[in-house]
Amino acid sequence: MSLSLSEVMHTQRSQNPDPDAYLTLAGLPVTIQMQWPFHGSGSGGDFYLLHGTMTLQDGSGLHADVAVQLSQTFKEQLPSLERQDSETAVVNALRKELDRKQLELLKSGKKQPVPISSRHYNIKNHKLVFAKADDAQIREFMQAKVFWLAFKLSGEKQEAGVWVGDVYDADYMGTTAEHLLEIAKALANEGLLKLEGEFARATDPLIAQSGRFEKSMQMALEALHAKHAFERG
Repeated sequence: MSLSLSEVMHTQRSQNPDPDAYLTLAGLPVTIQMQWPFHGSGSGGDFYLLHGTMTLQDGSGLHADVAVQLSQTFKEQLPSLERQDSETAVVNALRKELDRKQLELLKSGKKQPVPISSRHYNIKNHKLVFAKADDAQIREFMQAKVFWLAFKLSGEKQEAGVWVGDVYDADYMGTTAEHLLEIAKALANEGLLKLEGEFARATDPLIAQSGRFEKSMQMALEALHAKHAFERG
């Protein structure tokens, strides 16, 4: 019996060191854990709620407690609100809002709303819309993803691999899983990744650039803190 797309993705992602870990385009490695399923707002609002937590994977304990608010209009574009049909929208909306500095990473609990509405959907192309990354950005994303989500999250085990053909990443960056794999193959040919099927692990040349990935994360985090500090006055 053939597997559905959602079952294939679950099987592939379950082989990652942390299946709940993702990378943002800004270079922030995070885990996203949601309390499925969606439920009605309970206040007469025309939206559905899903609570969860996004945690920065640097050992600092910084996190964002979130309340995803999915509009009725957007719901009509999805097959259902079940996890297998709505998770890509949730994960990518959270990543986008963190990249846009709309979410704040804190050590204390503070529920932050994250709206998912028609602005995340292209009616003309019938596709989810989050970001549009060019090849240079995808190359950087791919290298940082392997460094953080394969090498660092495995306890710096060089033999650990992470799925690089992830459809969620493709949706997030406005590309295809096939194109992600093409870029991964190019990086492997340059010796920056070791590719085995759709899984990539870190090579010595990639690990040698650890300072670059750590600096990128720190700069993104400082920019995030600065933005929210300014807004607080």
